[in-house]
Amino acid sequence: MSEADETLSIELIRWTFTVDPAHRAEIEAHLVDHGLEVLVRGEDTLVATWDEPEGEIDEVIEELWEINGQPFEVIHEEFHRANLLVYHVEESDEDAKAVA
Repeated sequence: MSEADETLSIELIRWTFTVDPAHRAEIEAHLVDHGLEVLVRGEDTLVATWDEPEGEIDEVIEELWEINGQPFEVIHEEFHRANLLVYHVEESDEDAKAVA
């Protein structure tokens, strides 16, 4: 890991995982209680995004495993805001006159 990666704060985490369908609703509710947005694909696949995560990430995963009754593989992706740019069109004098 580079030094730049170590100094950037985590802006967003995305988890993708498959759970026992019998526990899907409970897991989904647990994630929502922690402030995550959850997308359900099929009966057993969830994609959860956590904007500006706070707290112990590992603890949340362990809680999910406990609800599921057994561990499952979680694909964990972190997104860092290294740059934020806004692009917009500058109006020319002709465009301003056409609007008026």
